[in-house]
Amino acid sequence: MVKTNPIGLAFGNFITYERVISPSSFFLVKGNYMYKLFGLDVSLAGLGAGYRYYITHAKKEVPSGFYANPLVSAAFGRIKDSDGSSYSATTAGVGAELGYQWVWSSGFTLDLGIGPMYNFVFSDSESAGNGFTPSVTLAIGYAF
Repeated sequence: MVKTNPIGLAFGNFITYERVISPSSFFLVKGNYMYKLFGLDVSLAGLGAGYRYYITHAKKEVPSGFYANPLVSAAFGRIKDSDGSSYSATTAGVGAELGYQWVWSSGFTLDLGIGPMYNFVFSDSESAGNGFTPSVTLAIGYAF
């Protein structure tokens, strides 16, 4: 299954690949590239991985229903502040989401999830700091 975040396209490119590892367990890999974020000029690339357990899966061939999703992520790149200063940044995060995925007979998918993510930030900037942020999934895609 391949998915993307339609809102995320305003900030960069996001893609997710989800693969079956057992009747109710799935592994997913995410990739992203950001070029804008909250008015900042950003050039960040990142990867993420997660394990999804579909609670209401009922042994279907395509993952659907309620899920729990522990996940990890990492990103690196450069950020240019509104005052023109530029600095490098590397982040590592760990979190979890609860969500629901719909899959229609046409193969079209809609995935909604939310949860906490704790991010560790390593940067030249004095204003960078570790902390919790929301992890939100809004994705559309195709199951094949």
